[in-house]
Amino acid sequence: MTSIYVAMIVIMAIAAGTVGVVLVGMQGRGKRRAPKLARTMARAAKHLNGDAKPPARFVRLIEHFGR
Repeated sequence: MTSIYVAMIVIMAIAAGTVGVVLVGMQGRGKRRAPKLARTMARAAKHLNGDAKPPARFVRLIEHFGR
């Protein structure tokens, strides 16, 4: 029963993060209050949509473990 609660909390956290990315990053709300957060969320939204190139560190990590 405890595992169900933990899984639900994780799912809710992921959902809240996704909503945050959409509201702050893609729609541009909150740019005046938190411009750095808005830039980071917009970048994350581009990555989630597949519009941005993956970071070089991530590519190296995938190549390292992909052997």
